[in-house]
Amino acid sequence: MFLEKLLEWGRGQFAAMLEEIDRSLRRVRDSLLRVVRKRPVWYRTCLGMIRIERTCYQDESGRYRYLLDEVLGMGRYRHTTSYATGMALGLAVQMTFRRAAEVLRSLTAVSLSHQAIHNHVARAADPYLERQDRETRDFSESGVLPDSAGRKVARLMVEADGVVLSLQRERTRKTEVKLGIAYEGWTKVGADRYRTVGKTYFANTGSAHEQWAGMMVKLQQRYDMGSIPEVIVGGDGAPWVKDGADDLGARFQLCRYHLNRELCFALGQRRDVIQAVRDACHHGQADVADAILAKVSTGASQEQAKRVESVRAYIAENASGLGDYRLRLGDEGKGLRRLGAIEGNVDKLIVRRMKNQGMNWKLVGIRRMLCIRFLYLEGRLDDWLHRATAKARPAVSTGKLHRQMRRAVKRNYDAWHNGGLPALTGPHAFRPWVIHLRAISRIPA
Repeated sequence: MFLEKLLEWGRGQFAAMLEEIDRSLRRVRDSLLRVVRKRPVWYRTCLGMIRIERTCYQDESGRYRYLLDEVLGMGRYRHTTSYATGMALGLAVQMTFRRAAEVLRSLTAVSLSHQAIHNHVARAADPYLERQDRETRDFSESGVLPDSAGRKVARLMVEADGVVLSLQRERTRKTEVKLGIAYEGWTKVGADRYRTVGKTYFANTGSAHEQWAGMMVKLQQRYDMGSIPEVIVGGDGAPWVKDGADDLGARFQLCRYHLNRELCFALGQRRDVIQAVRDACHHGQADVADAILAKVSTGASQEQAKRVESVRAYIAENASGLGDYRLRLGDEGKGLRRLGAIEGNVDKLIVRRMKNQGMNWKLVGIRRMLCIRFLYLEGRLDDWLHRATAKARPAVSTGKLHRQMRRAVKRNYDAWHNGGLPALTGPHAFRPWVIHLRAISRIPA
């Protein structure tokens, strides 16, 4: 009850402030804008629904405009504040749209349907994806890269893997999302736990060329890629991952998780043989590993021999990435770790939100969700929402507008703060109803 009253009071104060801003805009507007009428509207805010009267203008071309909507970054027929939108998107990237709507409604004063949240995701993601596609296309066609922050590092680790998602209302039933991550190194966070440093994400549902072109563009925005002495690309040996090593001018490193998985599947409990093959692969001795496996295959059953032959082919295909990259670095390599962060990131970045639970996606929906999810995880979602809505803001004298707003808020605050209750000190000060009024008007320390 108390919270409801507090929110109701807050909505009243917010509405009064917005109407004061509307009056200030009327004073500082462009002289070519003609006042037409006042028109009511409901705004969805973090305090709940607020109804205000704002001024409608008509410009010289005859188009109707609402400067207050533009100042708040609201589009036509979309009267939700950016803060409330950010709350909804922050939930949508972590749970289903229906669940996000339920949590938002139960824990806050914001009430949005699951379809409204879905639409907010689309409106926030589409401008970002359009810019991303344009930059990737420019790089693919003419080699033009976007402006860079110019960060320089001694070494950059890049890992890639794919995950299959189910589709609906598309030509195929499944699609592979290609995920790439890049990081600068590791920091210790526990007895035997490490966290990657300076992580960057990029994912796409397109071809390998589109994936690596987009990854290169995103990395260039942050790093001076031409000055990085060494780039290591790790993965499971899929052709598109090794193509990425070529595109980035990097050294390929076969992921030890996938190698160990193949060895354990083929050799079962033969730990001595598995360790011997691992040691050979660690030193880049593909021929030694192949010889060990060939010997095992000779005396094995038909089924096991088939699995061993599959491992031999796997090692032969990835011979260039077998050797541990740390060996050739000498003492410098002792402080580095093996690659292998991609498996956990596939789960955290994609699977937990977009796979299982009976989820099916459209291709455009996958791209939108990945876009907003990555912006949220990178801590850039609020900044992007602010930049995306800033384009709709009117060209008014912001300095003059801010001065008038500060004076109005101060004047309103002073009037509220200095207000009194004359009945408390008037001729009826000791009547029962006045005594009760005095009791409920006191604010406890």
